[in-house]
Amino acid sequence: MVSVGVRRVIMASALAVFSLLVLDAMMSMSIDPGVSRVYNTVGVKVAKNMVTAILFDFRGYDTLGEAIILVTGVLAVSLLFGRGLLSGDVHEDADDELRESLVLRTYAPLLASLVVVLGVFVTLGGHITPGGGFQGGSIIASGMLLTLVVCGRGAVKISHPTLVKMEAAGVLLYLTLGILGLLSSGYFLYNLGVDLYGIVSPDMASIFNYPDGVDAGIVPYLNIAVLIKVSAGLTTVMLVLLGGKR
Repeated sequence: MVSVGVRRVIMASALAVFSLLVLDAMMSMSIDPGVSRVYNTVGVKVAKNMVTAILFDFRGYDTLGEAIILVTGVLAVSLLFGRGLLSGDVHEDADDELRESLVLRTYAPLLASLVVVLGVFVTLGGHITPGGGFQGGSIIASGMLLTLVVCGRGAVKISHPTLVKMEAAGVLLYLTLGILGLLSSGYFLYNLGVDLYGIVSPDMASIFNYPDGVDAGIVPYLNIAVLIKVSAGLTTVMLVLLGGKR
């Protein structure tokens, strides 16, 4: 286990490096900020899903900020209600107040499974149809809530450390895809899989292009990253609010 002091040093160092990079980027900006008028005009006409194009292209930084805000909200809820609620095992009397219902306990797991499948479906088709990672993650979290309410907190076998790792992995995947685009083209979240400007190599474009025949590129992967983050974050919040011990 890494000590608290070492963690603080790592966090402070990472924050300092990030701040210096942002400051250097702002000081060395040699072009007019904003999006090209030509790009604004053409992008609206060629985008297969304008909502997704806005989320991951026109306002990609804002979407990243929203992802981090959710992480901050989960952290705030955990601190407010006490992190001790998320350690240890479930109390033996934790589910005493639950009313026994054969119908609910029989069909709730099935319904929860269908809800999770729906969340995945909404996410994977979010680049061409209404939906996306946030909607899919919220749907999956509602399936977890159904399980918690009907079957009790002991039915959720995902531990708090696992949820934390999932949420961090979702944010890290989003950042990684954005930084890869930045390093390859100079544009954060540049779509490596589509490569409209012919900047990256064909091999890299083939690696990052989502194999569904509509040339979505990295957009489905971004939706998957948001799905992981949102589902894990909202599930953590529900466990905390319900006094979960897992």
